[in-house]
Amino acid sequence: MIALDGRAHRTRCRLWMIQSLKTCRDIAGLQKRPLDRALTGRTYLSTGCRHVTGPRHNLRRVLKVISASLTVTRRRLPIGQFTLALGFLISISTPIPAQASKCEAGTIFNPITKVRWTCIFPITIGGVKVGSFDKLDKELDAQSASKLLCACRKGVSFWFGVKVSFWSPNRMVDVVTEPGCMMALGADLMPTGGKLQGSQSSIADGTNSVKMLAQMHYYIAPVWKMLDMFTDLPCIEDDGFDVAMITEVLPTWQSGTLGAIIQPEGILFGNPAAGLACMADSAAAAAGKVIDPLFWCMGSWGATYPIAGDIHFGDSVEAWAGLAARGTFMMGRLGALTISSADGCSFKPQPIWTKSRYKLQIMEPVKGGKCVNVGRPGALWSSGKHAPGKDNAQFMLFEKVICCAGIPVP
Repeated sequence: MIALDGRAHRTRCRLWMIQSLKTCRDIAGLQKRPLDRALTGRTYLSTGCRHVTGPRHNLRRVLKVISASLTVTRRRLPIGQFTLALGFLISISTPIPAQASKCEAGTIFNPITKVRWTCIFPITIGGVKVGSFDKLDKELDAQSASKLLCACRKGVSFWFGVKVSFWSPNRMVDVVTEPGCMMALGADLMPTGGKLQGSQSSIADGTNSVKMLAQMHYYIAPVWKMLDMFTDLPCIEDDGFDVAMITEVLPTWQSGTLGAIIQPEGILFGNPAAGLACMADSAAAAAGKVIDPLFWCMGSWGATYPIAGDIHFGDSVEAWAGLAARGTFMMGRLGALTISSADGCSFKPQPIWTKSRYKLQIMEPVKGGKCVNVGRPGALWSSGKHAPGKDNAQFMLFEKVICCAGIPVP
């Protein structure tokens, strides 16, 4: 048996699960004798005529030896030391539960208070604009319905109507550094025990830039349907609330290299020449314009490729928006993005996004005062949006809807 009284041998413990020298001394019961080099060197368990040595033991074998020894020497140990040793044995053989997440409470989605309702404007009805006349809104509204009347045919049905266009809050996006933090639900649904954790790291290239890694959650959230408003319009989505994507389950989101394997075109758009083209998109985004043919550019927010959760930034709020936009682009590449047709008669798949059809409003950690186009520099809108200690963000994604609202013809 293990010499726990220290009279036969000087026990040298290197049980790598022991966290302190005091714990080791209490378990060994060496009556306050110093354990020189107790936690260094080779593992040495004295068992009388048998020794178990090696730099790293099989934990199950070590536990078996200790358990047998405790059974034999129970009568020789004081009750306090025996209890401590037994507790240590149980603690190292029991899985450690995941630590509580820093996911903020009270972020449950409330469309009445969290949505910036001025973002639905301008509304165009039969070529007449109603609502905001902000310069930014004017640039984004370039594809609005300009004709008064429209006609559509779908199968055997046919209808005339008035052409209408508006901005519809249809999607939500979380950008979180706490994996599994579903901000729209106000709960942490996927404790990962520290894995897939978001991070920030400095880049030693002389630019003082920082790289962020975060997870993205994409929700189907047709607010008009949730509020039971404008349900008579044929272009209002009738889908219910749903979680469409969580990147914690995507290996490609955790590594840009894996993302390039799944999306090989990312190698084409990741070269310096394609990056130079994004300079024009960045300048246009600062003026409130969007260059749709440069789909791989996100203005001042970076690039859509590689489709992964790491992004270079100088402004954390701008980085959140960049990952939210990149997640939207990824949904298109996965075939989960649709857009209303120019004639307002139907919806069509959108594998490559049309950037001018989207604008974002930050809802958490601080509600934004207005919506911004994709790529708008953070210096123009991100001030005061990052509350201290709040590293998870939530965005509402507004989509431009063009609709032929009419009456079916029998």
